[in-house]
Amino acid sequence: MDLLGWDSNPSLDSPIANKKCTETVLDQIISFIKVQFKRPFTPMLFGLGTILIILALFIGISDNLPGITLVFLGVTFSSFSMIHHWREARLYGTLLAVSAISFPVLVLLHNIFDGINQQIGEIIVLNQLLEGLAVISFLAAIFLAPTGIVIGIFAGLFYLLKKHLT
Repeated sequence: MDLLGWDSNPSLDSPIANKKCTETVLDQIISFIKVQFKRPFTPMLFGLGTILIILALFIGISDNLPGITLVFLGVTFSSFSMIHHWREARLYGTLLAVSAISFPVLVLLHNIFDGINQQIGEIIVLNQLLEGLAVISFLAAIFLAPTGIVIGIFAGLFYLLKKHLT
């Protein structure tokens, strides 16, 4: 299996075997999501994460610890719903490394987008685009990177201990 959990030698009835060379990235993402949601726990974990995020937005996340905690838990459940089928500590170690590297990179991108946005100023379309990119990179640095670190540590340790104790 590769990092996405797909077999490297798929059967003929799998969506990977029927993949065409002209398949776009969007088609690959849709195919990945369809495969993920055929797993039994994926819809439940993703739904729970979505409910927690919506609940946090109703409570409020601006300087509100319960709201921020609900968003963090919601992102954790939603992220884990896509990778819960991994059974090797090595995959979670890779997730941990990528998440740890992505945190400072995303913070740096946020600062770069914000700095360019302050320098440009008057161009409305570019101003809104850069502000949106700065917000997205900030939210990814605050919620996604720590979530990947936490999942990588705990799930990686779980499967590492499971491997060595059995």
